[in-house]
Amino acid sequence: MKRQLTQEEALQGTKRFSEKYVERGSYEFFPESEVVELVQKGLAENQVKYGYRYCP
Repeated sequence: MKRQLTQEEALQGTKRFSEKYVERGSYEFFPESEVVELVQKGLAENQVKYGYRYCP
């Protein structure tokens, strides 16, 4: 059985994922870091709840 991620583990993984995603493409983060952080937290929360990083 798969171990449930903690909120902090999911958040750290989501941050790494989003940073790599931006690095690989022609993308950049939204200029307001608070908004980026809010979206990352929402993605992490959905990963813990549903097992996937669904858009918040």
